[in-house]
Amino acid sequence: MIYPTGDVHTKIDNWEQKKSGNELDAAKKYLEILKKNRVACTLFINGKCLDENPEKIKEFLDYDAELGGHTYDNFKSMHIIKSYFYRKFFNCIYGPAYYQEKDIKRTKSTFQKFGLKMTSWRTHAYGSNEKTFEILRQEGVRYVSDLFEDNIIEKDGIIHMAINIPVDNVTMSYGPFAPSNREPFVGCAKSRIKPEEWFEILKKRIESNEKKGKPSILLIHPITMASFDNFELFEKIAKFLSKYKTNKISEFRF
Repeated sequence: MIYPTGDVHTKIDNWEQKKSGNELDAAKKYLEILKKNRVACTLFINGKCLDENPEKIKEFLDYDAELGGHTYDNFKSMHIIKSYFYRKFFNCIYGPAYYQEKDIKRTKSTFQKFGLKMTSWRTHAYGSNEKTFEILRQEGVRYVSDLFEDNIIEKDGIIHMAINIPVDNVTMSYGPFAPSNREPFVGCAKSRIKPEEWFEILKKRIESNEKKGKPSILLIHPITMASFDNFELFEKIAKFLSKYKTNKISEFRF
């Protein structure tokens, strides 16, 4: 079984958004491609997107997709000094428990106003800790996809849908994250691989998991697929995924 997921953000002015525009538009194209190939998915989305773009979000409900929480606005009120402080003293970019609770409840409230139940979650930048999971459980979230593990685990009432396929935007060499870029702060680009190589790894991992009867949890960002080649690679990925059974995160059962 395959569980495709994507993350959708409000305006953050990163290079992908500057190149490809609104992430909600990218998400709609992403969903159209999946629908054409009869592939289900989960989109983890900022609560602010629901508050500011209700008409666009309503269109998402016409597809075989569920919406999960992804913080309210990507910690937008956080600056670099606060981020350092949170990491140093709380070992978590998401900050202290009171901030996490406020943000999670605010995100849940946007879902409720929209008539949706927030049962799945991914923290922006995977920035969760044990306190995050505790608060999410108290708020009725059952499925969380923040970990990178080989197996799905259940702990303290939370089912951790751990990502077990290499993630697109931290694996592919594309945009400014290419070996040709000599800027000192993109040294990580040197270890990235060509998008075609990443796709081959994705296929082999999924094929191996299917033979073992092991679920595959993917994270492929709509805005990344738009920015890289206007969804040409994603069309191939969706066609490959169509050979298998796909589900939403909250449909997982042990």
